[in-house]
Amino acid sequence: MTVWRKLENEECYAVAIYNFTSKSQSHLPLEVGELIHLEGETEEWYCGQSLRRDLKGAFPKSYVVKRDCVVDRCSESVVASAGGYGVVHDIAVTLRDWLEQWKNLYINNDERFKFMEVSMRALLELRAQAASGALPQDQLRRVARTSVFTIDRGNRTLDMELAVRNSNGQLVDPLKMSTYRLNALHDEANTRIDKNMETTPVTPNVTPAGVRTFTVCVRVHNFVCRVADVAELSLSLHDAAGNKLTEHLLIRWPTPNFATTNVVFTDFGSDFMKNEKVYLVCHVVRIGSMDAQNVDHRRSSVAQPVSMSTSAGAMRRPFGVACADIKRHLTSDNPDKHIQVPFYAYEKENLDALLKKVMANRELKDAKHSQGLWVSIHLVEGDLKQIREENPHIVVNTVVARKMGFPEVILPGDARNDLYVTLCSGSFSKGGGKSSERNIELVARVVDQHGRTIPGVISIGAGVPLANEYTSLVYYHDDRPRWQEVFKVCLNIEEFKDAHLVFLCRHRSSNEAKDRAERHFALAFLRLMQREGTTTPDTNHNLCVYKIDNKRSNPAEVEKEAAAVCLGLPSKRDELPAGAERGLTRGVLSLIHRDTLTVATKLCSTKLTQKEEILGVLKWSTHRTPGTLRPALTQLLHVPSEELVKFLQDILDTLFSILTQVEEDQEYYSDKSYGVLVFECLLRVISLVADHKYQHFQPVLHVYIDESFCDALAYESLITVMVWVIRTANSSEAAVKRLLVCMKCVESLLRLVVRSRQLRSALGDSAADDGFKALFDTLLEALVWLMRCGEHVLTCQGSALKYFPHAVPHIIKVYPDTELCAYIIRALDALPLCRLGTQRMLALLELVRGPLCAAPAARALLLPHLAATLRALLRDKAEWYRETALKLRLVGKAARLLGEDTAKLHDPTHHQQIVELCVETLGEVLTLLARDDVGPVENDRAELARRLLPTVLKTATVMIQERGTEEHPSSSNENIVRRIVSVLVDMVRQMSEDQYSMVVKALEVENAGGSGSLVDDALGLIVMLVQRPVFRPHWADMLHLQHYVMLHALRLLSTTIQDRLNTAEDTESLAKVRAQCKAWFSAGAALGTSAPLQLETLTAARKQRVKQLYGDIRRGLAQCLSDMWYSLGEHKRSFIPCLVTPFLEVSFLRDDEVRNTTIPIFFDMMQTEYNHSVAGGEKENYLKELESELIDKLDVLVERGCGDLQWRGRFVTSCGARCDAAAGALRACGLALVAAAARQLDTLLQYRAAALRSPTPHRMHLTTTVLHFYQEIERPHMYIRYVHKLASMYRAAQQWTEAGLTLRLHAKLLSWSHDPLPPRLRHPTLNHDDHTTHRELKEHLYFEIAELLKRGGLWELAVDIVKELVSVYEEEALGYGPLAELHSQLAEFYASMLQSRRSHPGYFRVIYHGKGFPEILRKPLGCLSTIPSQGFIYRGNEYEQLQEFIERMLDEWPDAEVLPRLDPPGEDITESEGQYLQINAVDPIMSDKLKRLSGKPVAEQILQYYKHNDVDKFYFSRPFDRPEESLSDSTEDLNKNEFARRWLERTELEISDKLPGILRWFPVVKQRTYWVSPIEVAVESLRQTNRTLKSVAFEARNPDTPLNPLTMRLLGILDSAVQGGIVNYENSFLTPAYESRHPEHAALLVELKDLIADQIPLLKFGLDVHASRAPPAQEEMHAHLMERFRTVQKHVHQRYGRKTCDFETESQEVQLRITLRNSLHTDTTSTVTNNRMSDISTGNDVSSKSPGRFTSFNSAINQFARNSSGGVANYLGTLQNPPKKRSKARAGRKSEVGTQSSGSQSHFYTSHATVNGNDARSLSHNSGVCNTPNSVTSLNETPMMSTLRELRQEDVLQLVTERPLRAEVEREKRLSQRASLLTTSSAPPSNRDSIGTTDSNQDEELPPPLPMKSHRSMELDNDSNNNADPTPLPVRHNYDTVLAPRGSFLYNSIVHRRNTNVEKAPTPPPKKRNAQ
Repeated sequence: MTVWRKLENEECYAVAIYNFTSKSQSHLPLEVGELIHLEGETEEWYCGQSLRRDLKGAFPKSYVVKRDCVVDRCSESVVASAGGYGVVHDIAVTLRDWLEQWKNLYINNDERFKFMEVSMRALLELRAQAASGALPQDQLRRVARTSVFTIDRGNRTLDMELAVRNSNGQLVDPLKMSTYRLNALHDEANTRIDKNMETTPVTPNVTPAGVRTFTVCVRVHNFVCRVADVAELSLSLHDAAGNKLTEHLLIRWPTPNFATTNVVFTDFGSDFMKNEKVYLVCHVVRIGSMDAQNVDHRRSSVAQPVSMSTSAGAMRRPFGVACADIKRHLTSDNPDKHIQVPFYAYEKENLDALLKKVMANRELKDAKHSQGLWVSIHLVEGDLKQIREENPHIVVNTVVARKMGFPEVILPGDARNDLYVTLCSGSFSKGGGKSSERNIELVARVVDQHGRTIPGVISIGAGVPLANEYTSLVYYHDDRPRWQEVFKVCLNIEEFKDAHLVFLCRHRSSNEAKDRAERHFALAFLRLMQREGTTTPDTNHNLCVYKIDNKRSNPAEVEKEAAAVCLGLPSKRDELPAGAERGLTRGVLSLIHRDTLTVATKLCSTKLTQKEEILGVLKWSTHRTPGTLRPALTQLLHVPSEELVKFLQDILDTLFSILTQVEEDQEYYSDKSYGVLVFECLLRVISLVADHKYQHFQPVLHVYIDESFCDALAYESLITVMVWVIRTANSSEAAVKRLLVCMKCVESLLRLVVRSRQLRSALGDSAADDGFKALFDTLLEALVWLMRCGEHVLTCQGSALKYFPHAVPHIIKVYPDTELCAYIIRALDALPLCRLGTQRMLALLELVRGPLCAAPAARALLLPHLAATLRALLRDKAEWYRETALKLRLVGKAARLLGEDTAKLHDPTHHQQIVELCVETLGEVLTLLARDDVGPVENDRAELARRLLPTVLKTATVMIQERGTEEHPSSSNENIVRRIVSVLVDMVRQMSEDQYSMVVKALEVENAGGSGSLVDDALGLIVMLVQRPVFRPHWADMLHLQHYVMLHALRLLSTTIQDRLNTAEDTESLAKVRAQCKAWFSAGAALGTSAPLQLETLTAARKQRVKQLYGDIRRGLAQCLSDMWYSLGEHKRSFIPCLVTPFLEVSFLRDDEVRNTTIPIFFDMMQTEYNHSVAGGEKENYLKELESELIDKLDVLVERGCGDLQWRGRFVTSCGARCDAAAGALRACGLALVAAAARQLDTLLQYRAAALRSPTPHRMHLTTTVLHFYQEIERPHMYIRYVHKLASMYRAAQQWTEAGLTLRLHAKLLSWSHDPLPPRLRHPTLNHDDHTTHRELKEHLYFEIAELLKRGGLWELAVDIVKELVSVYEEEALGYGPLAELHSQLAEFYASMLQSRRSHPGYFRVIYHGKGFPEILRKPLGCLSTIPSQGFIYRGNEYEQLQEFIERMLDEWPDAEVLPRLDPPGEDITESEGQYLQINAVDPIMSDKLKRLSGKPVAEQILQYYKHNDVDKFYFSRPFDRPEESLSDSTEDLNKNEFARRWLERTELEISDKLPGILRWFPVVKQRTYWVSPIEVAVESLRQTNRTLKSVAFEARNPDTPLNPLTMRLLGILDSAVQGGIVNYENSFLTPAYESRHPEHAALLVELKDLIADQIPLLKFGLDVHASRAPPAQEEMHAHLMERFRTVQKHVHQRYGRKTCDFETESQEVQLRITLRNSLHTDTTSTVTNNRMSDISTGNDVSSKSPGRFTSFNSAINQFARNSSGGVANYLGTLQNPPKKRSKARAGRKSEVGTQSSGSQSHFYTSHATVNGNDARSLSHNSGVCNTPNSVTSLNETPMMSTLRELRQEDVLQLVTERPLRAEVEREKRLSQRASLLTTSSAPPSNRDSIGTTDSNQDEELPPPLPMKSHRSMELDNDSNNNADPTPLPVRHNYDTVLAPRGSFLYNSIVHRRNTNVEKAPTPPPKKRNAQ
């Protein structure tokens, strides 16, 4: 015995690494990747539970590997993953949830499969990266973001739940935040996912709002170029015009140690990404001599460097430019990709011209380049500080190159003082008498006023130290060089004032010796500061060039002297005095008038300005003289905005210095006062920062206020000026404008006031506190006064409402919050409610979001005002419109003041906007109250609920109702509805029972009965939210939270309902409360049955999360419903039966605890109903109402998909046990009710299962079962509903007859009276107003039934319907008009019976074996029936043959197999789990009416109708061979008497209903089997032959009828050379030996002789008709027929006598008169009509060898052979070969006669061997010629229905109108897919071919053959299945063996038996599954 050891670690898990399969129930099958919780182990096995499926078992250890897992447990739910925490765990859980759905996508060939595969692979890669533990934090965050993005997209693609996460990627907890906030998070996540679904970024962009700085990171990997000398690489960014954007990075190439160089170009703003192109430009400068060395090698980072010293005399020579557009690389997310920047060599032009040429010439750029610069580029959002914090690895060992200009935001700490100088160009004359142009080199230095060079202030490029000078490029022999080189001057402010730039010019010689002797020959200079103190402007400077006289001074000091003395000369050419061209000299310098030098400067300084106006204010202390400071302040107002923001801090410091240091009388301010002027300047600066263009400077202002502002006295002057500005608003229009600007800047002004006050308090001046409070009170009073002002300051009031709340968080730092809140409320109350509603709500919203509302004391003051405002604004729209219409005057005035757009604030159409603000404000309040850090909130919640709950409830209800009327509600409307519902959910969620009681009491005080309105509104809203949710289906968290709160609301409402129910005094109030109680139960049921709560439909992870957060809400709801029911007490009876539906709905939920709670309530209902009935004096039917309601609702709910067998069992167990324990009559009636409900549920569940899985015919059958059940229990309305449902199925299947007969069931329930139509008899789909009485509805149904029967071709039944209508019309005397229409319809029906061609369907018996079929099919007579199943009789479709019917059945049951034998199978078949069918054709037995019509002058069409319709009895026959003893006892005699040995086993079947009926099949209820002797078979066959000949001959008299059927019939009868004709009958029966041995057959022998004699006049009549219509081409044939007729006639007359017949030409009937002798006839009714052979026969091929033109033709169709043996052949041949494709048949048969060949022919029927194995005679048949029906019930008794005519194209058009053609097409399609049973077919037969028995319904195809005189048949083994009887029957040959496909089990067994000649019991075929 195996001993399992328990694992020490209970949380031990393993992952399957191989698939494990086993048939043992104790084993656990595994799939790769499946996670298992290990519970025990042995040496080689583990025992555990799968976390993917609810299975436990053992499995080998080698198939799994242990893993550490992250486990989340909740109750029975476990979610685990191996590999790690956080995103690793989330990815694992997500992939597990996706797996099953991904498989379904593959199975369904869904187009989403490939996308999900890519997503899953991406998640696996991301999980591997995250689990590796090797990623830095920034890359790990990136992986997490990408994972979340991929998960969200996958969930959306699969329509799964939306996962809401916080900024860290963790799932949010819905219970730890407000519902309003949770809804906002869902909205944000949904918007983000919708946006992401449109694109496919590798990493989602997560950019915080307000980030406007970009940084470009460039890594230089390699430079490949043919350069012999050391080179300098200058990298920078340029725009599309070639303008330089950044400083350049200077790289000495080759670099030391060949290391890569990193550079970041920073300070780019948002406009940077707007550039169409961004170029990375690299200027390559060679350092060396004038001419480059010719060294042929490639210089790169991997090449060996050239050892060359860079001496001081080396020249900077242009070498080339590398340039590429990198804009597309900036927007991509591949920072590691190496990008080539192609190199372009310098030739003649300068580098700047080369660069512009490269940028403009596309062909040059598109050419392939082998030389260039290889870099990688990465764009990062954020400034340098942010990058250092978030991505520190980017800036490690990295050079920083800043933008040549200010960034968009200049922070106060960002002190900068850079001057960018660009050497543009120069023009120099030839000097020293030289004829050639000079090689000009320019050296720039920064010198002081004494000419000394200031060291280390020139930046020649980022990445290298600061230099003393900058040296330009040298262009060879160019007196007009164009450099365009930039360097940066870095000076502090003190040095900047006294420094200037000098540019020294030098000629560089190619000769090294001469070059060393060259000295600077000229100088130009540029002053950095102008005389007024401003810096040199940003522009191009055209400088004067002065010649240096090196001989006049010491050579070592000449440059210093020249740099000093130049300050006394003009710097720019526009400064030269008049006459300067004649000479201008100072010291060693003299002007060279023709030479010029052009440079450009650009200043980036936060301390130095180029504007005099700014400088005038900054130096205000020097302008304090009267009349100078005021103009300076006034001029400051007109300074360009760009300059002001650069010097923001300095200007503000200066203004506050003026404000506090300039003394003036504050009580008498005027527009010219310093305080007012300074205040206006402050407003100018602050409003500038507030402007949208410079809004990014707002953080600069805030940082200045918080950190740099240091004036502790400024608040006094500021408050005083602000009060003056507010109070003087009425003085002028300018004052109003100034007030408007003041209100826009009020936030910053008050922040300055607060900061100033804080600085004052920090100094310890506590005495000033009271003064500040009083001063600030004056300001607040002024604001209150402003709100009371009129309409002229409307815009100022709006601005105050907009901006003042933003200052509140700062004000409360220095001012009491409660007093401030009181002032704010006063100000808001001072403003009329109808004015500035939007601004009012925006102000309240900001106050709620701020810290003021977080303080408990202030909140207590603010919330009542807020609630009153919201209540007033959330009123009904109509009331709002009326009030607004009264104030249109204000709208016009506001329009004049504010403009059209602002005036819309008062437009009634903007009420929606105000409602949105109200909802948002209330949502923020509730979000605040849900926090834990805001103090006690219970009173606040109660106050809000008391004041606002009814209003919000009504508003939400109205919005949802309006939403329901919109077909496609807009997204904005959906948003506001979701938000107000979230608000309402929050209010209820935060409400306790005590608070709810306060709300109810307040409503009762305000309005008596107000709580009732609250209950009604709440219940109505709950139902609306459940029925049409406002939250999206994939917002699972929101939906579950909403339902969780709804349950809480129902609990609260139940208390109110109970109280009102117990305190109701009058009947009216009691009725209202009861209605509310019913609505409460209905709402509870709707809530419990809502889809989101059905946990069994959720994934494991989602189910675990829901249980962990909320538990199973359904259980709480069930308990709440139960408590409420039992609390009703004496009122329970009032809620029966109306509460049956809610409790049924809840009890049907698939949770055991819910069912245990709710099902006992039904027994309590029974008790209540019983007690009420007994008290009312009822003697019976105590539970009538309850039973009726229960039965009705069970039907409705089960049809919806509710209920299962587990519910039935629990219902029977629970209620049944309680009923059984009850006393008195309750026990009996209760048990009866339980039994009825259980029986009904069984029936309905079977019906529902069939509707989901079974084919349509099975669903029809089960529908009738349900229908009969409701008829039995007398539920007419439910009965009628299923009647019409069944009729609809038939209409959809185009089975019109059955549809009409089904509707007749409804009509039978109605009378022809004018009584009102009760609800239980109404039509389920028609409008009741159209049919209010019995007669109206019945008449409507009758017309509909007649039309359906007409379409179905059953005019006889339609006639009965119309006749009944005629009798009703005649009785009621409705007029001749309607009667005329009815009689016209009758005439049409009668004409159709005779003139219209219709095909009579065949009938088939089907028996179902195997447990794979539903039990109702296996046991049609009931589960308790002990009688073996005898199957069903099916009514076939039009033109449907046996093989087609078999194919159809296999299509309906694709997994079924057809048994090849009709013998009852063994238990291995009947008890197996498979599906097996036994199918055979049957013939109907004529009804009594048809027997009465026999022999009467009735049209053949009518007879055929009654033969095949209104029948309930059928038969089929199977042949047996019984050898007779011959007279001579010889074997030869036995062979001659073959027909005398053929007996038939005939089986008669009776079905439950007649066909056609409400079904196309009915079960067999009775079966009888008996034997038919050979002589009876012969008589039946010959009688049928005569009838057919008579019918065909009479039909052929019609000129429109084809003659071929008659021709074929005559040939078959007269030309019997091959098959023997009547000779076979004569040899078998009409012999003395037979008569002596069977004297009991004397009457049958006489009848046989009479029938042979009767055939002669029929033949004569047929030949006469044939002679009258035969074409000339058939004259020879007709002559041959006449010759044969005379021979036959002579033989018959001589032996059997002469008979004559007289045909009446006006009648369709032929009356036969017997004139020669009287014959004894047996009663035709005593002989059961014969049928064709049943069971199975095989086909065979023979070759006809009869000579002569007509010999082979006649040998196949000799009718005398049929007369003698046709009946026998009819029964011996049972299974036709499947018909060939009709298309081929039509194409190959242009004539039924002429196309027959004498070669190989197909035979459908074969006679069988004798017992001793002697050769039997096989029946031969020509497949294309003959069509002789051989059965009483043959479909083709009328010539028009013959197969020959059907196979002709022209005849098919006459015979088939619509459906036959369709049936043929379907049959051809099926036959093309399945092999034929014909032995001549080249393809193997299908394994679906089965048995065929009676083939009377197959006359459409090919007729059975006639017996041949001699033929060798197949040897078949004897049948041993009939020998079980103690007295065995004669040996039955194996006629029921189908020719199976080659290689099949059946085929091999047959071959084996043939070879061995050993009899064995038949073995059924193996079970095979047929794929559909």
